[in-house]
Amino acid sequence: MGERHQLFSANRESPSMALLRVGRKSLAKGYADRTGTLLRMVSNLPDRPTPDEIHDLRVAARRIQVMRRLLPRSIRNSRDSKTFNFALRSVLKATSQLRDMDTLMVTLKTCKGSLPPGLLVGLENQRSDSAARAKSTIGPLADFQVPELDTSKLRGRGLSKRFRKDVRKHSKKASSLLTQVLNDESKVMELHSLRKEVKKLRYLLELADKTPARLSSLTKWQDSLGAIHDLDVAIAYLKGVRAGFGRGAILELQRARHSNYLTFIRAYRADRMQALGGAGVPSAGELAPASLGPA
Repeated sequence: MGERHQLFSANRESPSMALLRVGRKSLAKGYADRTGTLLRMVSNLPDRPTPDEIHDLRVAARRIQVMRRLLPRSIRNSRDSKTFNFALRSVLKATSQLRDMDTLMVTLKTCKGSLPPGLLVGLENQRSDSAARAKSTIGPLADFQVPELDTSKLRGRGLSKRFRKDVRKHSKKASSLLTQVLNDESKVMELHSLRKEVKKLRYLLELADKTPARLSSLTKWQDSLGAIHDLDVAIAYLKGVRAGFGRGAILELQRARHSNYLTFIRAYRADRMQALGGAGVPSAGELAPASLGPA
């Protein structure tokens, strides 16, 4: 495919890249605010956290990780900083299975009429046990003393340089993945990887002093790609359960996946045409991949 799908110019001197900056004071304040919010979330978690509480906790931890990568090495490599980074990874590891279970149940409930009795009840019981384990693992973090940033070591020029470097890195990865998935919705792993790169780019661009035009597009893409991933997980789960029920639920989920894929493709094409000064958006029929065939 000859078309290039580039989110940001790889040229570090390009106008769009040169405008991306992160201020020393804004990063320091944002870091203090987000770490404080994370600790309050952990402190207020009930014995069995709700799906929304787990989601918000993970998003907070991910955003802090993105901010930490912009810090100078002298801060990142300090003992206290490494200890905090380990704590962040522990939060994500302890809640990973629980978050997967939450999204699985939400997705399966969209086709519960086609599911065997007791399947969702069994998952609810598993979820309750998993939530209690997650709480016991991350609860001690509430007493953690987050090391304050030494703002004397922060330099606006250095922060912006590392910021633009990370934007280029994730943009390059996302652009490569876009080329692979735009005409083939069967690329499950590539779509999942693209979702992660888009999410990292979004969290990065939210730190910019001036909101980049692409941020709203990335948010829309992340929503569609997230829905596709959730449906892929649910489809794989039902195929592996072998509970003796028909393919009705799987077909429902496959149709929903196809619809979300088309939503993502149309959003990408529309954003690209707007960026290039074009007009018009391809129809669903023009975008439908030949690999799926009729719905």
